[in-house]
Amino acid sequence: TGLSSESLAYVIYTSVSTGHPKGVMTPHRAVNRLVCSPNFMTLDKETVFLQCATIAFDAATLEIWGPLLNGGRCVLFPDELITLERLNAVLAEQQVTAMWLTSGLFTQWSTACQPGLALEYVLAGGDVLNPQAVKAVQQALPDVSVINGYGPTENTTFTCCYPIPRSRDLSAGVPIDRGVQGDVVLIL
Repeated sequence: TGLSSESLAYVIYTSVSTGHPKGVMTPHRAVNRLVCSPNFMTLDKETVFLQCATIAFDAATLEIWGPLLNGGRCVLFPDELITLERLNAVLAEQQVTAMWLTSGLFTQWSTACQPGLALEYVLAGGDVLNPQAVKAVQQALPDVSVINGYGPTENTTFTCCYPIPRSRDLSAGVPIDRGVQGDVVLIL
């Protein structure tokens, strides 16, 4: 086709910066930056990532390409609507090791997450994380790493990621931490 891999892209839809839906170009190199040797989690052949975001939402980039480009498995959420009971059932049945939830769904799920799941990573973002929800998940799932994923769609899912230490005092809120590899974060 005469196109380089850097020029190949797909479109994600967002309304964050304008309040009106718009398409955002997501080049392949941006997906590579997100999922090839990430500095916020391990993605490999053992990864079983739950894909439950709509394909037009930037989270789907991580959910789909994270496991597939690293030899892992992508589990498609089988239902049109997500309930907490069904979410827990799919996590258990499919032995899911990683998932991404919006901060609102993460807060709801924090009251219903079940011990004994195979989860290693729970990423949440899209809005400010509820510190009590973080602590509830950390308490219920002592082996899971809860990660605050922060950033606009225009930067391909995340700009910053913060694996939240269990000992971290979250009374002032959940930090956004360092940039994803390849990103420089400046506070001006």
